[in-house]
Amino acid sequence: MFRSHFSRRSVLGMGAAAGAVMLTGMPARAAGQIVVTTWGGDNERAIRESAGAAMGQERGTSVIFDTGTPSARKTKLLAEAGRPRNSIDVVHLTDSDMYQMQRQGFLLDINEQVVPGYDRILEELRTPYSVPTNFSALVLVYNRNHVSSMTSWKDLWKDEYKGRIGMTDLSYDKIIQIASATFGSGTSDYAPGYEALLALKELGVRIYPSNEACGNAFASEEIVAAIQWKGRAVQWAEAGLPLDYAVPVEGGYPTSFEMAITKNSGNIEEAGAFLDFMLRPESQLALAEAIGQAPVVHDAALPPELQEKVAFTAEQRQNFIKLDHEYAANHAAEALDWWNQKFKS
Repeated sequence: MFRSHFSRRSVLGMGAAAGAVMLTGMPARAAGQIVVTTWGGDNERAIRESAGAAMGQERGTSVIFDTGTPSARKTKLLAEAGRPRNSIDVVHLTDSDMYQMQRQGFLLDINEQVVPGYDRILEELRTPYSVPTNFSALVLVYNRNHVSSMTSWKDLWKDEYKGRIGMTDLSYDKIIQIASATFGSGTSDYAPGYEALLALKELGVRIYPSNEACGNAFASEEIVAAIQWKGRAVQWAEAGLPLDYAVPVEGGYPTSFEMAITKNSGNIEEAGAFLDFMLRPESQLALAEAIGQAPVVHDAALPPELQEKVAFTAEQRQNFIKLDHEYAANHAAEALDWWNQKFKS
């Protein structure tokens, strides 16, 4: 069961992070310390109470959590890339952001020697430069009182839902790729996606600044369907909203959250141990309970009820939309400009 700290009236506040710590220069660290940059709130709490606590108890290593925005983390990696020692040992980012950091040469190579539990990671989530910590996928989420069922991303373009489809600004790049894969040949060409989304704009799509705002729109019935994370749909339903979700026939859109070691970390051995602790079943359970994300290892052994809520079957994972991180990185500026200037305006 998810740890739910909200009621139907407080859906907007769900998942809100605790006050972020600015990514300013860190003081010199003792040999038994590592610095991990990550998101705040329930995410940081779950990691601190599982892998962080185990590091202290079993290895005598203290883990300092430096919470902030992904953009701040990436900026700091760039600023400190040329230093003999980075003030960050482990960085936590989404798969697409991590790909960009690897492409710029900021990250250490990862293998079984660095992270002993590397071979327990689900094969489709492995990379040679990072360790996934949890993952989820964008799916179709809808109000069952107004929508009988949804099976395809194309259902969002139906006239009957005109003006009542929701999207979040934070997922703009993923939404472009979903539309491109649905109406084109994949995620390596955005032109079909741009065209399809402009057609949806004509139907009156609603764009929200955050997932929480989208949840509030479901609560007020301003929208009846949205592109949203499966974990959010489950949490909102547990808060009392009449929501269902469906993994579209074209495939859900996967996103994994990953940790990597900075190439100029001053404590590579302990950073690698921390990544190994993140793959332990107890750490995977903590994240699944706290933020509704799926485990990334074969042996997570979640309780059956929780497994059903947060995870995806092997068939669903195999059918996920195939991502092209290189194309996305090369067209990131173009996609953002198009979203802001042509779709949102």
